[in-house]
Amino acid sequence: MITPPTSEQETDISTARREKPNSEPRQPLLISARKAAATCGKSLRTWRTWDAAGWVPRPVRIGRSTLWRAAELESWVIAGCPRREEWEARQ
Repeated sequence: MITPPTSEQETDISTARREKPNSEPRQPLLISARKAAATCGKSLRTWRTWDAAGWVPRPVRIGRSTLWRAAELESWVIAGCPRREEWEARQ
């Protein structure tokens, strides 16, 4: 005889449906200067120098936070790391 699921079992089933099994962890959409520098294999100091000189894409400022779009950095590297002026002109 099949018994109907209890409310606890129903919760487990609905949770399992929302979570995708075998899904890769999501990458952050915005990353800090420290993470951007590390992603590009540079020190934080070098990254800040490059930002001040206009050699990297323009960051997003939210409150006191300065962040970079991870997808934009990836596209920027694929494009050959052009200076900010050229990068923005391409967009």
